[in-house]
Amino acid sequence: MSFGEAVRQALLLLRVHPLRSMLTLFGLAWGTAAVVFLSSWGLGLREMNERAFQRAGRNVIMVWAGRISDDFRPAADRRFLWFTREDVAAVRERARLPDSVAGETRTHVPAAFGSRAMNFEVRGVEPEGIAIRGAHLTAGRFISRSDVEHQRRVVLIGHRARGRLLGPEGHVGSVVRLGGLPFRVVGVLQRVGTQLARDGDEIDDQIWVPLTTHIALWPNRSGIDADLINTILVRFGDRRLLDDTESEVRAILSRRLGVAGDDREAVQAFSPVGMLRRIPIDQQNVLNLVISATTILIGGVGVLSMMLDAVRERRSEIGIRLAVGAQRRDILFQFFLETAILIGIGGVLGIVFGISASLVLASDGLRAGIPPALNDLIPVPRLSPSTIGLAVLVLTATGVLSALVPARRAAEVDPAVTLRCE
Repeated sequence: MSFGEAVRQALLLLRVHPLRSMLTLFGLAWGTAAVVFLSSWGLGLREMNERAFQRAGRNVIMVWAGRISDDFRPAADRRFLWFTREDVAAVRERARLPDSVAGETRTHVPAAFGSRAMNFEVRGVEPEGIAIRGAHLTAGRFISRSDVEHQRRVVLIGHRARGRLLGPEGHVGSVVRLGGLPFRVVGVLQRVGTQLARDGDEIDDQIWVPLTTHIALWPNRSGIDADLINTILVRFGDRRLLDDTESEVRAILSRRLGVAGDDREAVQAFSPVGMLRRIPIDQQNVLNLVISATTILIGGVGVLSMMLDAVRERRSEIGIRLAVGAQRRDILFQFFLETAILIGIGGVLGIVFGISASLVLASDGLRAGIPPALNDLIPVPRLSPSTIGLAVLVLTATGVLSALVPARRAAEVDPAVTLRCE
């Protein structure tokens, strides 16, 4: 039998049993579309989580001083601890694994511009810290090393803070008042977006000033003659070095604080990379694919049932063909090909539907109407050749399994018995 004849017989079978054919093809198409869509959704989910966690800083460890644990003896009769600029310098000089180290301070300060007045989180930053955060500019410039050394009253303002405080009339060069003191706006940050990992307000809502200016104007603790630091930022180059980098930094700071090196309440650390490791994205994707593949297999069972019925209905045809000289391998190939065509029809429909659904959800037109904060938390499906290949692989396996049984059943028909019954 030619390929064209096999296609004709497969289409005829679909017309003979329209309802069953529709349900069977729907199961195949739905399962295939689910494989394509959920695979692309899983890739998009991974990228979304990556972006959302890394908006606080790429490959960053945030370290802050806590208190001595109840399991350890107090160091120098202190239970609550703090870091200083000297601690930042020590990590910068002694640690071998970090690419960059910086200190940060933070507090909430009343800010005013024109008739607007509201509270903002104001952070003291260094140029190294800005680089670790991965911030980009919309206008103006970053805070420089010279600004830090000379304690200049300049501010770098976040995207959302700029709209709330400056309004449409504010710009780079405008003067705002923080805590009643004048500061000049030297730069505006690009929108960062929703952060799934942060140590305070989102960057879009923050105002940044030079670290030394912040320490001089808003010291963290009264009565302590030291430049106190809220957070030490550490960036490492290779994610495989996360644990080693954290251990190295923790050891340096523990020695300086005079606490036990394994007291994790005294020197506390957090990294978005570590949080990403704990999210079972891969396991969830595997579960989704198993469910989708099961749907395809159920559709394959439907095709198997259809073809077994077709073999029973066409026993006389098969018997006549065998009686006039057809080989059993011809019958085997005919029914195998017909089954494969039915599987292919459902699979192609499913692949087209899955790709279309992924493209629609990823389209700029659809996502333009979603609020930015919500948009940051909706994965953008990412189609890839491996996604289509996975669907084709599952379909191929289903097709082979579904085609073998009816094809073998047809090839085993005894022409003598069939013709005698007729």
